[in-house]
Amino acid sequence: MAKNQPVSQGRKFSQVIQGASAIFLRDGYAGASVDDIAQAAHVSKATLYSYFPDKSRMFHEAMQAETARLDGSFSLDIPDDLHPGQAIPLMTARIAEWLADPDRVRLYRVHVAEARRFAALSGSFHDRVLHIVHDAIRPYLVRWVQSGHLCIEDTRIAAEQLIALASAGLMDSLLRDRESFPSDSDVQTISQSAAHLFLRAALPAQTDLLMAAGSR
Repeated sequence: MAKNQPVSQGRKFSQVIQGASAIFLRDGYAGASVDDIAQAAHVSKATLYSYFPDKSRMFHEAMQAETARLDGSFSLDIPDDLHPGQAIPLMTARIAEWLADPDRVRLYRVHVAEARRFAALSGSFHDRVLHIVHDAIRPYLVRWVQSGHLCIEDTRIAAEQLIALASAGLMDSLLRDRESFPSDSDVQTISQSAAHLFLRAALPAQTDLLMAAGSR
């Protein structure tokens, strides 16, 4: 079949996508066999190829579906009346916990492994993750800047920096061992350190001094 043949969506399409996703997330693109995908999807190989012209299109569609499932999976339940000194540690903990979820770790690993073969797909995944978290936390930063609780020149950049701090070393370390996942203590340590660094940079000088004095 030609590689530019369109994907056909039949009544078992969702079933096939679910089976393909499970195998690709378990074995990666190169390690996934069409036989295993057919078995996981409870369909024949002929049925698979009736929907997809080749394995690469199957991977593309399966990973797009997994990435789309991320929408609505991240939320912040932070009371509006909390000072950023109290709220930011909760925020970084939520970011780290969300990123360290085993399902998202598996998806992250696959996209990193296939970044050269599926560059656009991998880029789209990383952009989606950033925007999902960014769009949730930025309104808090904007409100705290407007109320004078934070000194930030660009809340868009600050939101990206906060995400980077909350995930610093967390995801890259997972690439070394495909069987490992972050412990609760690792997530807690990273998220609290991220909150401390961000607050030291973003709190007004007087507030920062008062908080430092209160911690002695």
